[in-house]
Amino acid sequence: MPATQQLRQSDATIGIVDDSTLSVNARDLLSTDARIRAQVVMKIGKACRETGFFYISKIEEHAIALAPVLRQMQIFFDLSDDNAIKTNAMRGADGLGWIPQNHEPAYQPDTISHLEAFDCGLESVVGTHGDSKWPDLAGMRGDVSDCWHQFESLGQTTLALISAAIGLDNDFLPSRCQSAELNTLRLLHYPKTDLPPTPHDVGIAAHTDFECITFIYQTAPGLELTNPRGEWFDAPSHDGRIIVILGDMLQRWTNGMLKATGHRVRNTPEQRFSVVMFVAADSGQMISPLSKFVSRENPCRYPPVGQAEHIEAEIARAEKNTQAIATKQR
Repeated sequence: MPATQQLRQSDATIGIVDDSTLSVNARDLLSTDARIRAQVVMKIGKACRETGFFYISKIEEHAIALAPVLRQMQIFFDLSDDNAIKTNAMRGADGLGWIPQNHEPAYQPDTISHLEAFDCGLESVVGTHGDSKWPDLAGMRGDVSDCWHQFESLGQTTLALISAAIGLDNDFLPSRCQSAELNTLRLLHYPKTDLPPTPHDVGIAAHTDFECITFIYQTAPGLELTNPRGEWFDAPSHDGRIIVILGDMLQRWTNGMLKATGHRVRNTPEQRFSVVMFVAADSGQMISPLSKFVSRENPCRYPPVGQAEHIEAEIARAEKNTQAIATKQR
């Protein structure tokens, strides 16, 4: 750990994800029927151990209304970068707000990520803090806040199923990830580009996510994922489907039994939007391997760490990479 440092941006993809056995219908995922739930738990457990990610299908019909958010993203990201609606929402010291294109930290050395983003956190969604960071677009705060709360609820359900799938009490992960204070919802725009694919000019550089699980909705291809063996695959995009990937905290809690999912986005000749929700551990939790995953054959691999501490360390490392790139360009 951190797994991000073990990834190599230059590694090629070896194929397309075979998602025929990796998809869980949202209706089944949210079902209270014991038989259906047992089947979902088994499928999620197998996917998490053997693949590192899974899909939730037909999600918009049952849990997340993404269409209003995508309409708001189209309007906002179509604005010029000098438009006051964007500049007034510029990212602040809290790390929330608008990030212009090419300003994403470099998760891998010598990479430039060609995306722009709008990030929101719990305080900007439910409190008065951060009001000025919301773009002055009719209905945007309400649409994005609704999406946040829906993802938050889906996160609790998914964490309970993962808990059961790896032999923990159903409420183990939900009870340790319930405050949402460190959750982040990212609205990402990847402009179309004719830049040839290289390990240096990317949509976003290879990394693992710092939290527990991440929900990713994409409107066009471009996302690439690793399996637990570190092999890269292209992840198909389908309307109405969300990809669930595993983060660093699950890898730590399970002492490496579950692997955080490496992922990256390549440059594409078509515009791409992505809605991403990071479900984090509560700030009061110290995450370290659970005793059931530690043995003589698999000794404790990771020291205790807090979620906020881990996020800050990973961002600092990426920003150091960015500074090194700037120094080279002088």
